[in-house]
Amino acid sequence: MANQEPNGQDEIALYDRQIRLWGVKAQEKLRSANILLITFKALANEIAKNLVLAGIGSLTILDHEVVTETDLCAQFFVSEEHVGQNRAQAAAPQVRAMNPRVQLHIDTEDVRTKPPEFFKDFDVTIATDLDFATYATINAACRISNRRFYAAGLHGFYGYAFADLISHDFVIEREKSNVAPQLQDTSTRSIININTKRDNDKVIEMVTKREIYSPLL
Repeated sequence: MANQEPNGQDEIALYDRQIRLWGVKAQEKLRSANILLITFKALANEIAKNLVLAGIGSLTILDHEVVTETDLCAQFFVSEEHVGQNRAQAAAPQVRAMNPRVQLHIDTEDVRTKPPEFFKDFDVTIATDLDFATYATINAACRISNRRFYAAGLHGFYGYAFADLISHDFVIEREKSNVAPQLQDTSTRSIININTKRDNDKVIEMVTKREIYSPLL
């Protein structure tokens, strides 16, 4: 896994807008992220584009199926000349060209043949356009290795998304209220820490919350 800071001037310039948005530390996390993306149809095209342009460290695209004429209507990484070729391999040159700094790996095996330990090498697994049983199997394998899992798919104008981040901590900033906060926000979310700081005449709370996720099965 890569773990280098975006300290080159050209790299800082490349990611300048997003560094201004979420800071250098967040960009460093992106730069070290190793992500698995399964099934390279229309939705995965958009996901890959956003991840690669954001500057993740490594992306593995796993897809055993071939490009069909239907794919040509919903994808922008393949063209008519790719019909009959493996979908991931056909799209790879265009994905790589978007950001050569990202390590791109192609896997043409069927995800259903992968053993559970395969998923431990990835920080996040994103599975798209699969059946529920396959999603649940991958989700369980990710849980064994304490790895984050997303599932998503499209059906015409409709879509769905599922996230299992296991346990996720995040911080929100807000003006301190006179009302004492409830430590248990919801059945799955709780407050685990509160720090304060003064901003001119205001007292600002930095509230650390923890969300507990459930697997598909």
